[in-house]
Amino acid sequence: MTENRFLIGIDAGTSVVKAVAFDFEGNEVYVHEAAVQLHRPKPSWVEQDMNELWETVKDCLGKVIRNLRESKRELAGIGITSTGDGTWIIDQEGSPVRNGILWCDGRASNVIAAWHSQGIAEAAFEICGTSVFTGSQAAQLAWLREAEPESLKRAQVIFHAKDWLFFKLTGIISSDETDESLTMLRMPTRQYDSELFRIFGIEDLYSKFPTVKPTEANVGLILPSIAKETGIPGGTLVGSGPMDVAACALGTGAIEHGQASSVLGTAGIHQVIMSEPLTEPKMVGMTLCHGVKRRWLRMLAAMTATPNLDWFLGELGGQLLGGRAGSSEDKYKFIETVVAAVPAGSDGVIFHPYLFPGGERGPFVKPTARASFTGLSLNHSVRHLLRAVYEGVAFATLDCYRHMPIDPKVVYLSGGGAKSAVWCQILADCLGKPMSVPAGSQFGAKGAALNVGVVAGFYTSVQEGVKQSIKMDRMYTPDLSNTRFYQELYQIYQRTAERQMDLWDLRASILARGRRT
Repeated sequence: MTENRFLIGIDAGTSVVKAVAFDFEGNEVYVHEAAVQLHRPKPSWVEQDMNELWETVKDCLGKVIRNLRESKRELAGIGITSTGDGTWIIDQEGSPVRNGILWCDGRASNVIAAWHSQGIAEAAFEICGTSVFTGSQAAQLAWLREAEPESLKRAQVIFHAKDWLFFKLTGIISSDETDESLTMLRMPTRQYDSELFRIFGIEDLYSKFPTVKPTEANVGLILPSIAKETGIPGGTLVGSGPMDVAACALGTGAIEHGQASSVLGTAGIHQVIMSEPLTEPKMVGMTLCHGVKRRWLRMLAAMTATPNLDWFLGELGGQLLGGRAGSSEDKYKFIETVVAAVPAGSDGVIFHPYLFPGGERGPFVKPTARASFTGLSLNHSVRHLLRAVYEGVAFATLDCYRHMPIDPKVVYLSGGGAKSAVWCQILADCLGKPMSVPAGSQFGAKGAALNVGVVAGFYTSVQEGVKQSIKMDRMYTPDLSNTRFYQELYQIYQRTAERQMDLWDLRASILARGRRT
């Protein structure tokens, strides 16, 4: 019986940790979230304190557990997901060697530039189906070898973020196929490949990588000490995985060949589901294991999506908002009316949304890439710039789907950007495809909960879990006249980026020389 049994999904994101309780129908019964600090000790570095992340997860989990206990609800299992890529290292005592290095960190840009120019990236792609970028764990390990060799000497295990949390909850050292397929697995076998370690020059670190398991097998029982501290019932099943992008695909119902899932959050995550690993076109995006048996993901991930809007409103939005009082929700409703009033195409203003210090990774890898507005004249206002930001993220999405091996008929859309009806419609118009928004908001946590729910017998299969717990809330169909216009503007968007490639490198070179003088 499932009426009084619930699943908890933990989603440890880039800057926010969420613990979510779900019932059998997939309803979000209780959510607790808390911010986790990002550390930026140098301009291109982005780190998290591993112990702080663990304490934040433990606090969020404890609050949800107390809510379930007070309402006399039973816990069926706990699933964990977190950010992919990045580097998380523990020593022999199981303590962090250093802060975790995040996927959006840019310190390995010189490593990536060298690997792409020397053919190393291409050789690795033939095995793992992924074009390495600055957030790739292999590149960060190569950087650590040169800059912090003492960190690697102390390393007992090299983890990903969710693996660290799973270890703290269960005492088990392991990882799953979704995380490790981010450059370290041979795609058809879904297992580590020693040739990849050799290509990346980190073969001596092979023994420091955890056992890799299918996601549904990456499970354990809660440690008695943690159960006592948090109030989790002893013997509770804990599942680790899938990592966040695969968890979001699962949590929105994208599990069958040809389906597509986009997450408009900190990053723009765009993926199609495959029944076999398809790696065309070459040297574009990532080929990953899905958290579902015999399924893979072809993923192209733009480094930044909704932060483009956050930056714009923080730096340039004062004129629009004009000290407007009210809740954050009221402000965003007002912003929506402003965007809707500007014609499609922003009267020729085009924005390239490459704001993160690590540059861009999808559909091209360019650590020096930077954001820009083009097409400005005296006839434009801040309102045109605002709509151009919305459209720039949509063009980046189209750019990714244009480089997929499968052309999906509909896209399941989630993330903070999916809350915006205007943004959803712009995406539908730009891609020329319906955007289907599932009910709910915590899809990464739901994917992790679904995985452990199947293992715990809460659902008989992944397919039953999707059928029972995922419902579509809204559908946005494209305005084909806008689609034709956007397809033409996309050519300008794409060609402008291509012609700036050398200029981005020149800019970075000039700035580097300037800092040394």
